[in-house]
Amino acid sequence: MDLILRGILSYTSKRSGVRLDMYRESYIRRRIELRMRFLGLNDLSEYFRYIKSNEEEINELVNAIAINVTEFMRDRSPFEFFMQKILPELSSRRSGIIRFWSAGCANGEEPYSIAIAVLETLPDRGFSIYATDIDDDSLKKASVGIYERDQLKNLSPELLNKYFEKTGNRYKVKEFVKKHVRFKKHDLTSQEPITKYLDAIFCRNVMIYFTEEQKEKVLRDFYNALNSGGYLIIGKSESIPKIGFECVNLSEKIYRKV
Repeated sequence: MDLILRGILSYTSKRSGVRLDMYRESYIRRRIELRMRFLGLNDLSEYFRYIKSNEEEINELVNAIAINVTEFMRDRSPFEFFMQKILPELSSRRSGIIRFWSAGCANGEEPYSIAIAVLETLPDRGFSIYATDIDDDSLKKASVGIYERDQLKNLSPELLNKYFEKTGNRYKVKEFVKKHVRFKKHDLTSQEPITKYLDAIFCRNVMIYFTEEQKEKVLRDFYNALNSGGYLIIGKSESIPKIGFECVNLSEKIYRKV
């Protein structure tokens, strides 16, 4: 990594409080190049000078690197496995509140999807969901819980009517769903786990952007945060070393703490 790129990452990380140096260099370069093209800048030195004189660009760069694109019940089949296999198993061996963590929750689609899945499968069970991200704007949107119709395309009309109320041309998550979800800013790359004694962690399509070093750190944190036999669900394009986890379903990328 050249000195100018290191300088940009160091300066941005210090100003934002978000570690950016643990993302893969090739990915970081692509995201910075997108910002440079948008601003009409030609080289890294010019962009570094721009950041120093335009503080608002720091948040723009952080948001560009921590890109948040998702939808409800994204890749439907992992959620079907979650509802058919994991939730009944957790319910049978857990007497108290079932606890989940959506790590890298973007605009809230994933934690609300988890809540809907639990309400559909275990309507009488108490549960809570911790939902975290490093992007303040995404967390604000998630807390409001209003979405475009296209983001809900994986939900049946029945689920849409049951769990959302229409507001203009968009849809808002109903309060009885929202009450189960707690949103909080959290940086997976530098902070300790948001909590412990969790029954399942969703971290889908997040670690794909991390270096191997940072992926190992995050996986150790997940391992320590899970109850014995707790589940880790990652993105279908991702892979993890099997140390500490056994594979439950390879095609759906679902693992369990040994």
